[in-house]
Amino acid sequence: MDRRKTLRLIGLVMLVIAVIFVACALQNPQLGRTFHVFGIPIGVEIWRVFYGLYAAVTAGLLAASFLIRR
Repeated sequence: MDRRKTLRLIGLVMLVIAVIFVACALQNPQLGRTFHVFGIPIGVEIWRVFYGLYAAVTAGLLAASFLIRR
């Protein structure tokens, strides 16, 4: 396999795993524990943003694999 096909396959697998992870995480009503970073509480609302960003970054990496030339 050439580099493009390999990157697309890896990106597709990562995207499927990310979608499954986000779907399972959003089904959990607690969505993790609240913790503090520099005195700022990171709770359920912020966790939802993190999960969305995770899926978006993974989809972006898959899309970037289509921009790779030989």
